[in-house]
Amino acid sequence: MSLQFSAALLDANLAPGVSAFNRAEIPDVSGFSSEPRYWVANYFLNCSFRAAFAAPMNAYAFNYLRRTQYAFAEYTIAGRLTTSFLASGGQSVTSYTEALYHWECFLGQTWHAYSILMKAFDGKAFESNDGSVHQRLNTLYNEMKHVESRIDNAQMIPGATVPVWLENAGIRSVDAHLSFTEAAEILRELAEYANALMDPKTASAKFAAGNS
Repeated sequence: MSLQFSAALLDANLAPGVSAFNRAEIPDVSGFSSEPRYWVANYFLNCSFRAAFAAPMNAYAFNYLRRTQYAFAEYTIAGRLTTSFLASGGQSVTSYTEALYHWECFLGQTWHAYSILMKAFDGKAFESNDGSVHQRLNTLYNEMKHVESRIDNAQMIPGATVPVWLENAGIRSVDAHLSFTEAAEILRELAEYANALMDPKTASAKFAAGNS
């Protein structure tokens, strides 16, 4: 018989509320684009043999596609590892920590992609504390990134081991929450821009047609 950890041990030594984390509806994002694994490679080929953006748009587009491509990859890996943790009955410390790591990578890649997009098109991601999906994404990213200051300044649940954790509805911190459905919808938005920016020759026409 394998060792079974108590709820108290899991919550105290792994993550807040992890003992109650027993389900996750993580949307399938494979239908958002047929190209996510090849956005960067296709962009390179299109720039080399069809048309290229002038600077600095060329750099914005390349880095946006790179970040978006790996946001999709991290989401997929994180989802698979989350499912593995749940299949263990909430007992696999390794599966949980690996899943959380890849969700953190997803937050980072996704936020950087969106930030680059706003710079490229002179936009604004969100208004301060407006509660939007993008504001909450940014909050979770910053809290994950600055874990040492969160610990030093007691900006975590007392006794907690991590500033960002998983729960049935999605990713949470003391200040923000992003559902798995919202995470997928962010990828849908990013994919629309990626599908257009991948080919500089047709990007303007696609934007004009309202496809992104």
